[in-house]
Amino acid sequence: MRSTTLLAIAASCSLALAGGAVAAPPAQITTPTRNIGCIGMDIDGSAVLRCDIRVSTFKKPKPPAGCDLDYGDALTLAATGRSRWICHGDTALPPPKGRGFTTIRYGRTWVWGPFSCISRVTALECRNDQGHGFALSRLRVKRF
Repeated sequence: MRSTTLLAIAASCSLALAGGAVAAPPAQITTPTRNIGCIGMDIDGSAVLRCDIRVSTFKKPKPPAGCDLDYGDALTLAATGRSRWICHGDTALPPPKGRGFTTIRYGRTWVWGPFSCISRVTALECRNDQGHGFALSRLRVKRF
């Protein structure tokens, strides 16, 4: 079980911005099934989106050397460039009955900074302003 949550990390990271400014709290979203959770945060003045999936049946990628934590269930996306799998010991998933996450109903689009995510029955599809991103579902993942 993961003892550290991404929320605490994101909150502490968002306080250390250039010029002493305090960033807004992280944006937290989830799909209607709560199987996918995402957090948008500002780290050192750069927008980052991270999405995790709780239950999946797709073949997970092999972890890189040195990754002794979880891998293949969390993607990160910066304002520029392609999405990346991350090695992690925390989570961006909402608690099963917890608060603080906005549910994005199917057919709706959520926009935060350079990112937009559309919630569909078939997948959560997120992209940055450059058009790079991913489609994530219980059955498959597609990075683009």
